[in-house]
Amino acid sequence: MYTTEVLSEKYFKIFMGAYNDFRTNCKRDYRFELDPLTYDEFLEYYNKGIIKCIVLLEGSIPTGFLAYSEAQEGAIELYVIHCLGNENHTEKKKLLLKKFLEETTESRKTKLVSYPMLGKQEEFKDEISNYGFKFVNLAVFDFPILDKKEVKNLERIRFSELPIGYKIVSYRDIFKDQLKDAIFKSFINSSDLNFDPRFKTEEGVRDITNKITDEIYGKFLTGASKILVYENDIVGFCLANITGSHIANLPLVGIVPEHRGIGLSEVMIKLCVEEISKLNKQGLLRIDELNVSTDYDNLPAVKMYKQMGFKLSYTYPQAYLSVA
Repeated sequence: MYTTEVLSEKYFKIFMGAYNDFRTNCKRDYRFELDPLTYDEFLEYYNKGIIKCIVLLEGSIPTGFLAYSEAQEGAIELYVIHCLGNENHTEKKKLLLKKFLEETTESRKTKLVSYPMLGKQEEFKDEISNYGFKFVNLAVFDFPILDKKEVKNLERIRFSELPIGYKIVSYRDIFKDQLKDAIFKSFINSSDLNFDPRFKTEEGVRDITNKITDEIYGKFLTGASKILVYENDIVGFCLANITGSHIANLPLVGIVPEHRGIGLSEVMIKLCVEEISKLNKQGLLRIDELNVSTDYDNLPAVKMYKQMGFKLSYTYPQAYLSVA
């Protein structure tokens, strides 16, 4: 017999087992790049209202949970649905999801739900579609940064000279305000708007930009991050950071619409990857993996990454539930 409840203090001690089972298996089962919060940190964030949690009970014992946050403006971020063992997973997850939808009824009148279904969570895709969730199929590509042959192949790619008026430079803090404007223009019609409403407003894009450049999302690689400038205006960007102990990521790559179609993204990405490779060789970074994600239905982007030596690592459904 299963029941669900909002996590409360009476379960704090015995819930630790279910939470730590998730922590132990999160990289294998859910492709987490960073270690999740420790249990004490989780409770601290929970008590502050930053994270919310629903527990699945078997009798009076928590054996599963759903964690989410309403801290982001315009979105409810569903982080993970995790259950112990292998029995009746679909039934258990459905109960947690139903309780989640009940608890967020009012919030969903103004906020969408965003749920990256990483790893084994993809098995629940058909079930949550019955609740109105839709999906963007995201792909993660890896560049073999430690493969000398692949790095050489990238170096051998030769592009024509940049058109008159264009130049590519490394990121500097003086670019931050202009960068925000370029990101807003580049993503305003992207599929990312379906699951991250911050891209819909300049203020939301400012939040994304600040969290990357101020190192909330990992160590920001200013020298490797490249900015495309046209007649003193920023019109493109390829940003780089370190999201795990030895994992580099290109969190945002884009060009404003009127400057697309002439191969400028490829030049920025090439310079960015070469810079990361150089820093790695010099021992200034210790990177084993370099990845980037894109909408798998964005065929030009997929083709571009493959031609530059990136390999498809995996795909996953980014689920979203529109405002009620």
